[in-house]
Amino acid sequence: MRRAIFILFSFLFLTPAFSQEQGAGAALEALLAGDYETARALAEPLAEKADADAQHLLGYLYENGLGVETDLQRAVDLYDKAARAGQADAQFALGELARTGDGVREAPDIAIGWYKLAAEQGHARANLRLGVMHLEGVGVDRDKARGVKFLMEAAEAGEPEAQRNLAIAYLSGDGVARHHPTAADWFAKAAEGGDMLAAYNLGLLLQSGDLDVPDLEASATYMRKAAEAGFAPAMTGLGLLVHSGVDAEESPADWFERAAEAGDPQGRFLYAVALSEGDGRERDAEAARLLVDGLIADSNVDPGLKEQAKKLRRRLR
Repeated sequence: MRRAIFILFSFLFLTPAFSQEQGAGAALEALLAGDYETARALAEPLAEKADADAQHLLGYLYENGLGVETDLQRAVDLYDKAARAGQADAQFALGELARTGDGVREAPDIAIGWYKLAAEQGHARANLRLGVMHLEGVGVDRDKARGVKFLMEAAEAGEPEAQRNLAIAYLSGDGVARHHPTAADWFAKAAEGGDMLAAYNLGLLLQSGDLDVPDLEASATYMRKAAEAGFAPAMTGLGLLVHSGVDAEESPADWFERAAEAGDPQGRFLYAVALSEGDGRERDAEAARLLVDGLIADSNVDPGLKEQAKKLRRRLR
């Protein structure tokens, strides 16, 4: 069964790449070590002296309630001071708050402005955000070619999420000429950078034949990377590859069970099939019924998969 590649432009909330100027360096080290109270104690006097890096770091602590009570207004005030002094991470942080409306007024157009200021200083994730927002027409007129340009800036700077989204653009021909080998290259770079959705997508691409001849062994390598990192759809994908004869010493049911436990709908269905047929597991019709009943009752399950679950349920009566 060929499975659709996840064409997602997801937003991940990661710890910002704090500047490490001499003044706030010790506070940054304390923050990264998880000693938030020390980080605050070191950053506060520096922030009062208009040290922009310290202001940003202190704002991050207040935004996330690390070593202090969460105080979004205090965080915004600190970010604003640092951002107006040209601190790129603070500019990005204000863009994030304006884009998501997390405790402040949602304003994508204002977010675009802050992202642009950060991007002009080479902030990779700001370029990522600008790329996605131009591709989707959020806060700005849709301009796919410009969106790809921003993604390329971030991808070449080593930002894995941008590399994955750029791969998707090459895969779909969205803002750039479709070219599957280039998509595969960017998926591989993103996977090497720890993006497990990219590893999964590359696994699907390698088995699809769109790169020439399907390479199931290479597909399994990337599926395993994502599966072992806990990405549930990849557990299902690896189980299907094992079922087709790749890594024959393993049991597909083991991976389908892990996928089911991790909440993947197709994994739940395939594990139900394994239980109903005694394939890699002792036959357990009751457990299979419980799994398919859950799928049938789940409003978020794909209609095609739900129909398969209903057919299996009729056979289990």
